[in-house]
Amino acid sequence: MKGLKYIVIIAILVVLVLVSGQTGCEGGIPGFGGGGTQAAKTGIDYSLNTGVDYISSGKILQQGETFLVGVHIENYDKQARTGQICIRDNIADNFQGISSQGDGECQFFNVEAAEIVKKETTGLMGKQITEERRPGVSDVYFPQDKEYSYSGLPSLLKPYDGILTVSLKYRQISQATGTLTAPGMEQPTISQEPAPIAVSVSKAIHKRQDGYKIDLDVLLQKQQQTRIFSSDFSRENVSYFNAELVPETMSCLTTTGEPIHGMIVIENEKLIKCSSLVSLLGEASQSYPLVITLDYGVDIEKSYPFGIETQIK
Repeated sequence: MKGLKYIVIIAILVVLVLVSGQTGCEGGIPGFGGGGTQAAKTGIDYSLNTGVDYISSGKILQQGETFLVGVHIENYDKQARTGQICIRDNIADNFQGISSQGDGECQFFNVEAAEIVKKETTGLMGKQITEERRPGVSDVYFPQDKEYSYSGLPSLLKPYDGILTVSLKYRQISQATGTLTAPGMEQPTISQEPAPIAVSVSKAIHKRQDGYKIDLDVLLQKQQQTRIFSSDFSRENVSYFNAELVPETMSCLTTTGEPIHGMIVIENEKLIKCSSLVSLLGEASQSYPLVITLDYGVDIEKSYPFGIETQIK
């Protein structure tokens, strides 16, 4: 029995070591980037590549040590995406390293669309077919023709605090769709590809002389701490918005009663009021396609702390 207890204890210790090792990869600091991505929710996201030659969150470099920056991009959208990714550090360019001027050093990227893979499994309920979404991936490496290193930093008692900032920009055109019925108070189910701005809709219906008035509350919510711009990146917190109830006419207003004609201002969330009058022949229920289109620029920016050991040991 004692031997069995020792075996169980050793097995538990091994599991704990494995779990702690898996969760320790590029952990980062609260408020800083690190770890996996949120692409399954937001459509596109990225993380830093790790390895002996790559800088990552919390890594300590020796002054003069060469290193690279690798950015791993994941795309869960059914559309391929292109954009620009830039890196910069917070260390003066006199000490070499990564450029800290303006946007830093930039490259264009192209990531393929996600792939839907169907799997057939056999269980107690018989054969079942499930769908798995595999993201399109792309890796971007900096620099393209050499390696980075820091030199000339004065000798300090502790490692010099550095911050690597990564910024990924792309244009997002997305649609949220559903079906509205009238009459009836059934709430619409909205379908939408993963995107930085999520769309939800609630419905109310009021009887009118020859039909019904449909009132919609359209709630737009950011999925993560991204910066939103107009599609040309000229204005921040701005997106194109259009809502259609085919084939009827629908008007949309802000909560303060201002008509919406294309562009809206959105920070963390935005509530929009839309309405339409529909005419019904008889008492039969009718269905109408709802299409909500958003068009905006996305900037996902993350910061990764690292250190530079300047004392010769």
